[in-house]
Amino acid sequence: MTPTLHPDTLPFLQELTMNNNRPWFNDHKDRWLAIKADFEVFTQALIDEMVRYDDTLVGLTAKNSVYRIYRDTRFSADKTPYKTHIACFLSSWGPKNSGVPGYYFQLGTEEAYGLKGTCNLGGGIFMPSPEALNAIRQEIFYCTDEFLAIMNEPSYKKHFGSEFFTMKKLQRVPKGYPADWEYADLLKYKDYCTSYTMPEKLLASEKLFDEVLKVWRASVPLNRFLQRCQLD
Repeated sequence: MTPTLHPDTLPFLQELTMNNNRPWFNDHKDRWLAIKADFEVFTQALIDEMVRYDDTLVGLTAKNSVYRIYRDTRFSADKTPYKTHIACFLSSWGPKNSGVPGYYFQLGTEEAYGLKGTCNLGGGIFMPSPEALNAIRQEIFYCTDEFLAIMNEPSYKKHFGSEFFTMKKLQRVPKGYPADWEYADLLKYKDYCTSYTMPEKLLASEKLFDEVLKVWRASVPLNRFLQRCQLD
């Protein structure tokens, strides 16, 4: 049977957006636990399929790939206690390891990290270390034909287009690279993430699982390229 999301997922998250406080959440915690349980089943099934295409994911489990709903408010001006989205990250370097290549799926009302829309997913690397970012830029510069071939693959172009999702893009070409290089714009990204907004009509459908896999598979060649940069 194809895994699906709990039908209460979006209604709950929409209500939580309007009632982001502990008393409301505690009164509706049973709803959240049922949603979370189904999401973990959905995520585990995705992991079990994705290891066929990316063996760096072997050993991951849903429990260490699904993010907590509780926000860390210690250093934030926003003191609302709960995230209004549910998300998972399949990392090539262990449980929810940030700054490394992986595959992301986010569902909800919150525009987390600048992502817009009800359901966003993709692959790539978000907030890499300066050392990792330098290695990626160097690999793009020296292996340009390979990198362009990845971006021009039909499934990749269909889902992700020609731009990367990034929190910041440099105005100038990074130091050490020729400013007049034909593909210099590829070196200006601070993040190299693929991003796709899933049509909302699919969220309650049994087709969602296969569609998520299709999007993630389109990002596998990019992730392989980025993984190589991390390992060198």
